[in-house]
Amino acid sequence: MNITYRSILILYSLHKLDGERTVYGIHHLLNGKKSSQTIGDANLFGLTPLFGILRPIGREQVEKEIQILREHALIEEITASSNKFTITSLGERVLKKEFENKPIPPHLNGWKHNEQSILLWRRLSLLTQVLSNLVNGKKQYTPIQQEDSIVDWVKGFLIKYGHTRFTLSEAIYNEVLSVLEMVTELESTIFVMRLTSSARIGYTIDQISSLLGEDEIWCQVLFLHTLHTIIHHLEMNRHSFPLLGSMIEANHQEEVLLTVSTKKTYQLLLQGKTIDEIGIIRNLKRNTIEDHIVEVTHQKPDFSIDRFVTHEHQQQILSVYKTLNVKQLRPLKEKLSIDISYFEIRLVLARFGGKHGS
Repeated sequence: MNITYRSILILYSLHKLDGERTVYGIHHLLNGKKSSQTIGDANLFGLTPLFGILRPIGREQVEKEIQILREHALIEEITASSNKFTITSLGERVLKKEFENKPIPPHLNGWKHNEQSILLWRRLSLLTQVLSNLVNGKKQYTPIQQEDSIVDWVKGFLIKYGHTRFTLSEAIYNEVLSVLEMVTELESTIFVMRLTSSARIGYTIDQISSLLGEDEIWCQVLFLHTLHTIIHHLEMNRHSFPLLGSMIEANHQEEVLLTVSTKKTYQLLLQGKTIDEIGIIRNLKRNTIEDHIVEVTHQKPDFSIDRFVTHEHQQQILSVYKTLNVKQLRPLKEKLSIDISYFEIRLVLARFGGKHGS
């Protein structure tokens, strides 16, 4: 059976969603759409590793992949035209077999690391190119990164670290070599092939997959995983890699966990403002503020939901949730007392939903 890794990732997403969301939820997830619904689903269904890792992927491409999976009898639609699918027993076997050879890498986390990895790659790839040309005495070349902020950062980096070009090049080389020892040989090969030097332009993922005879999306996932692994280790042990550590923003993770509008709401929540007060201050509807609070609950483990959901209601919601083992709101609401709101259910699922069920 000739199935691409893109198909496998979509099959895995369908397996995790288990018919509780439409395929368009997968489209938003793989594109990294920063909406309350998509962010909530990524956390609720354990799909944060895949958040935004196929960006950009078109809706038509997702529909095409769904059709391929259907033709191979790997998935089946719950009801006609529902766009909700569950995977078949054959689909489970194929997924298990594929993941034996190509599992989702351990440090892959699109939701947590994507923004940082983009920044790290742009800075590192340009810096590597500039130093390579300096060392080899070449003054005429086209920068691999054209963005002004990246170019300015590299200039500032070269001024700040006043080593000779040879010393600085060797220091960066040693740090990169050390972190590449933390990933597989294939991953480090892909990473190095993407770098640009004075001698050649870095290869694209498409070119690399052709040269290595590997699936293109698998190569893309491994490249992202290498960047995510570097960031993971920099966050844990930044002082061991001072040059690479300077390429990511300090406290950046705190910033990217919440969307811009949600951060503003969160600051007002910390001041003790009520939902209605925040709605007036920000000129936003109550539903929007509630969406923000659900997002905060997903991203901030220490954020208490007690002011919005009584302990009694929390226990009732959890009891019904564990009995039904679904993450759809309507079936849960129908089994709960009428005074429990959808907002309360969403908050309890955001806090506890990922800790129960598959």
